[in-house]
Amino acid sequence: MKTVKLFDKDSFLSEFEAVVLSSEKSDEFYKIILDKTCFFPEAGGQVSDIGRLGDGGVFDVQIENDEIVHYCKSGFTAGEKVSGKIDFKRRFSLMQNHSGEHIVSGIIHKKFGFDNVGFHLNEELVTFDFNGLFSKEQLAEIEYLANKAIWENRDITAFYPAKEQLKTVNYRSKKEIDGDLRLVKIDGVDICACCAPHVKSTGQVGLIKFLATEKMRGGTRIYMKCGEYALKEFVAEHRNAADISNALSVKKEEIFQGVLSLKEALDKEKQNTALLKKRLISLLAEQIREDVRFVEDLSMPQLQKLCDLLYKKDGKTHTVFSENENGGYSLVISGIPDEVDSIFEKAKKSLEIKGGGRNGMISCLVTASKEDILKEFSN
Repeated sequence: MKTVKLFDKDSFLSEFEAVVLSSEKSDEFYKIILDKTCFFPEAGGQVSDIGRLGDGGVFDVQIENDEIVHYCKSGFTAGEKVSGKIDFKRRFSLMQNHSGEHIVSGIIHKKFGFDNVGFHLNEELVTFDFNGLFSKEQLAEIEYLANKAIWENRDITAFYPAKEQLKTVNYRSKKEIDGDLRLVKIDGVDICACCAPHVKSTGQVGLIKFLATEKMRGGTRIYMKCGEYALKEFVAEHRNAADISNALSVKKEEIFQGVLSLKEALDKEKQNTALLKKRLISLLAEQIREDVRFVEDLSMPQLQKLCDLLYKKDGKTHTVFSENENGGYSLVISGIPDEVDSIFEKAKKSLEIKGGGRNGMISCLVTASKEDILKEFSN
C-alpha cells in the first residue's frame, strides 16, 4: 500500500491522523511507514519536514525503496492509529523559498534562456545554479522582476496533467521523470515539474533578496533568501549601514565613497608605517651589540630583515625576538650556519619552540616568558 501524500493536495495541512503500516527499530531511532502523511520527504534539493508523530519527534523523512520513511524517536505497532503534526513555521519558510526559487528560475529561463541546473534549500537559504553568466545590472533586474511578481500576487497551483494535455504544456524540468508528472504553475511566470509543497500565491513569498553570486563551472550560483529571512537580512543590512554611516559621519548613500576614502587613508598610513619600520630596523642594526635582543612590535619578516642586517654588519650569529599577536614570541636566529643549528637544537630541549629554516637562518614561534627566552639564548 502506497502512502497517500496529503501535502500534494493541501500544502497548508499541518495535522493529520494515520495508520502505522510498519515500525522498524534501527540503531537509536525507528523507521515508520504510514498509510498517509503530511510530512514531505527530502527530495529534489529540499530538506524534509520535521515534527511529531504521537508523543515522539520526527527528525527526518526520506524516500527509501519508493516508500516514505519517517525517522522517529519512538516506535509504534503496525495497525496502530497515530496523530501527526508538522513544524508548520518551518514548512512555510520552505514553501516560501521553493516558490521563490521557481519565480526566479522562471524569469531567468524566459528572459535569458538559462536553465536551473541544480539547487538546494532549507528554511533559511536557497542556493541555485544556472548555466549562464549575469552582469550586476541583469541580476538587479531579475531580483526586481521577481519581487514584482510577488506584488502582483499571482496564483500558484499544482496539478497532474493527462498525457495528452502534457504534450501541449511547455514546462521546465531538470531530469526525465517516470510515472505521474506533477507540475507547479505560477500564473504568467513559470511552469515546472516539482514534487514539493508550495505557497498558494506569489504574495505569500513575501520578499526575495539576493545575497551573493559566484561563478560555478562556467555558470552562476545565486544565494537567496525569501520571506521572513529575507526581511531579517534586509533589517540587519539596514542597521549595519546606519552604524557605518554614523561611524564615518556620512550619509547612507555615501557609505561606499566614505569607506573608499578611509581605505585610501589607511593604505597611506600603512606605507608610512612600513617606511618608518624600515628606518627603525636599520637604526636597530647599527645600535645592537648584544647577541640576543628583544625588540618591540616587529613581525617575523621584519625580524628576519634585522638579523640579515646584523650578520652583514659583524658576521656574528644573533637571536632577536618580538611578542606576537597570539601571546607568544616570534624569534629568529641568524648567522653562522653551524652555530645557528646548534643554538636551535639546544633551545628545543628547554623551550616550547616550533619552526625551522636553512642557510644560516631559522624562524620560529616560542611559547615562553620573555625572561626564560633571554636566559636560554644568552647562555
